Amino acid sequence: MTHTWPSVDAELLRTLPPVLGAVVRALGFGRAKEFLVERGGVNLSIPKHRSAGLGLSDDELARLREMLAPHMDAADRVWMPKPDKLFIRVRDEQIRREKHHFSITAQARQHHLSSRHILNVRREGDDAQLDLF
Repeated sequence: MTHTWPSVDAELLRTLPPVLGAVVRALGFGRAKEFLVERGGVNLSIPKHRSAGLGLSDDELARLREMLAPHMDAADRVWMPKPDKLFIRVRDEQIRREKHHFSITAQARQHHLSSRHILNVRREGDDAQLDLF
């Protein structure tokens, strides 16, 4: 069976932990967010057929099983991360991308963070660049 895969930013996927990246790759960012708000933070059984109470289409379930296969235990369970990690990584990446367009104060207000936190996130991006050399 051929699946229709959602379009996902490859750069975003590289920044995510393996299970979180698998869920985003299988469902797309928006559906992954919805799914993890409902189902994140617990060990979840992924059925082979019929998504029953998971709220997924058959195609979404098949893609999710395929992507999570390396992470499942013998009972087809996998620990689902909470969605806050997804939001934090995306938010931090947005802060780093927009650092030349907005002041620290403007970003702090936009993201409801302290100026110090914005500065630390910006520096993390700079440190990653320095590690390349």
